[in-house]
Amino acid sequence: MSLLGKWVIDPDDARRTELGDIRLDFSADGALTYVIRGLESDQIIKLRYRVEGAVLVTDQPSAPQIERTAFSLSPDGVLTLAFGGLACRFRRAEAAEQH
Repeated sequence: MSLLGKWVIDPDDARRTELGDIRLDFSADGALTYVIRGLESDQIIKLRYRVEGAVLVTDQPSAPQIERTAFSLSPDGVLTLAFGGLACRFRRAEAAEQH
């Protein structure tokens, strides 16, 4: 299974309230668009990413700082990211829309 494509925070994830309505878009060219959807406007963060084993390594070119986030992909299509050491679940955008 691949990270490529659009992911949205699982509507049932308890951290959604804290983190917001997040969408991640992983491109094959190493671009990652991190979107926090708001009621009136979205906050968009453009990142570069690479995968090192089970770690997602990101860097924001406009404010360089490498971040490392442990992740896993389950057989049922759930992406789990450990933001600040606390797990948060994401589903493919298409799959989440069907729930």
